[in-house]
Amino acid sequence: MPYSIETNNEECANGYAVVKDGDGTLIFCHKTRREAVAQIAALNINENYRALPNNYRPASSDNVPAGRRCGNCSYYAANYCSLWDAKVMASYYCNKWAGSSDYRADATAPAEDQIKGSSVNEPGSASGKLGDIAISEQTEKALQNKADLHNEEMKERDRPSWTRVRVGALRSVYRRGLGAYSTSHRPGIGRAQWAMARVNAFLYLARTGAPENSKYVGDNDLLDPGHRKYTEQEDRAESFTPTQEMRAEARRGLDWRRAFGRGGTEIGVARARDIINGNLSYDTVLRMRSFLARHEVDKQGQGFSPSETGYPSAGRIAWALWGGDPGKVWADKIVRDQAGENP
Repeated sequence: MPYSIETNNEECANGYAVVKDGDGTLIFCHKTRREAVAQIAALNINENYRALPNNYRPASSDNVPAGRRCGNCSYYAANYCSLWDAKVMASYYCNKWAGSSDYRADATAPAEDQIKGSSVNEPGSASGKLGDIAISEQTEKALQNKADLHNEEMKERDRPSWTRVRVGALRSVYRRGLGAYSTSHRPGIGRAQWAMARVNAFLYLARTGAPENSKYVGDNDLLDPGHRKYTEQEDRAESFTPTQEMRAEARRGLDWRRAFGRGGTEIGVARARDIINGNLSYDTVLRMRSFLARHEVDKQGQGFSPSETGYPSAGRIAWALWGGDPGKVWADKIVRDQAGENP
């Protein structure tokens, strides 16, 4: 459908009105001709797709709030808008923009959405800025575009280095959002959209120095260390109390080491004492999970089981010092819960 620019439109005093040819319906009023021309170009391009709203226009327009472009919208992924089922430009905007303010838990997730575990990503993969996470090619491209656009904008505006983000951090935020969807989410919002809204909330926090929603603190560990809201991972919870079964394993490991003179290291001995004394930091939980995951292969060695010659083996003693089977189950659960890791 053809469009024209009018400079004498009664509804657009002292401005440039974009109107539909034929019936003269006002589409939008712009302060500059450049903005009006850009909107007409966008509207003509999108005649080949499902119709976008008439207020779809460049985000650089004076009447568009700062930061509200398609590239920062929760409906946006890889130059595509899931709301309008149409291709869009990352640097454009429409009044249906939904960003970080939509990242909030308004309802408990129904049973069918409460997914536990992942067949693709290991526990702990969303706990750091490297974001070693398996995601779709489309999502990877969308997150890379968001990171690039954000960092380019921060550079152009001469913003401090702490406003910059890494795409690995966005991967971690995205996966945490997928997991958080299993606990609570806003009705009518899909899992991927919920996760992308969390990414947008993170970008807003990185850009402005403060969250749009004061309750959003779960990804502060992924910010640049110079950011005033940055916190270490272990600060995300004060402490975690080991179970009685873990303490029993740790005591058994210390007794075995004294009796047989083998198994574990001084670090293992220190870890056993930490477990017995209780209240472990999140950093310690991560170390436990990593150690137990690496050394689970020791169960295949001779002397690990009571019925085998050489029991308890050095591997069995070291396993006990770090909390044993109860410690592995406990540490894995804490990492999943803290990182919001499910899918």
